Amino acid sequence: MKIAYGTYAMPETRLEEAIPLLAGIGYDGIEICVSPRHIDALPDAFDTARRQAIHRLMDDHGLGIPALFLTGHLLQEEEAEHADNMEHVRRSLQLARDFGVENTPVLSMGIGGKSDQWEAVKNYIIDRLDDYANLGREEGFILAGEAHCGAAVDRSERALWVIETIDSPHVRLHFDIVHFYLSGEDETEAVQRLVPITAHTHITDARKHKDGTFNLLLLGDGDLNTTRYVKAMHNAGWNSYITLEVSAQIWTRDDYNPIYAAQFSYDTLHNAFQKATVPRG
Repeated sequence: MKIAYGTYAMPETRLEEAIPLLAGIGYDGIEICVSPRHIDALPDAFDTARRQAIHRLMDDHGLGIPALFLTGHLLQEEEAEHADNMEHVRRSLQLARDFGVENTPVLSMGIGGKSDQWEAVKNYIIDRLDDYANLGREEGFILAGEAHCGAAVDRSERALWVIETIDSPHVRLHFDIVHFYLSGEDETEAVQRLVPITAHTHITDARKHKDGTFNLLLLGDGDLNTTRYVKAMHNAGWNSYITLEVSAQIWTRDDYNPIYAAQFSYDTLHNAFQKATVPRG
């Protein structure tokens, strides 16, 4: 397995600056965020010369791209918004290819909806995701829908139902362990159930409170047993990237330090690999 970092955590850092910084820390890959909230991070911000320069930088630093992370949600009710989403995915796919992703690119986006609306929206989710399955088959990519605490898909049985119902190699799960932990699931059991349908991962940390609320935290500052998670992923057969995420709850703070966050998160996950005796690579 390898360790990657998501530039979602670096909203004010241009990708050209993030690449050497993250390589210097020790990361194996970078999940590139495509977002209007981040500096120069939409497809229109990358002309041909800049795309080529990013490709060279990634190659020069020996970094892979586990996925492009598109902010927003897949579950758009209005047909015009859904069409805009589909076009955004197409343009982001070209960005991934221009950055040097030679195999089947993975594009990730949150599924959306609300947990208490599951029964009302689950078939609608299938209808929308079926469009992405067809697009993925035509264009040659995988869409990884992220399950999220509080969203319509927020627990293992729902994630399994969605992916098994779609039944397409072009729509898979974006698996962030913290959201299943927050939904009350055992982390090891969630890993065993979900790795077979997973195309991309995130990991961050959290702390639950007695009143039912929680805080999302840097990995190592919360309650997740990271070593147990790494060992479980390895034992379940995952052999790709574990991608560190920093929540917007953290990076919108006035005192946020993106370099500290990247280094601290890396150290926590790297140490977990060592304690779990799981090799990198």
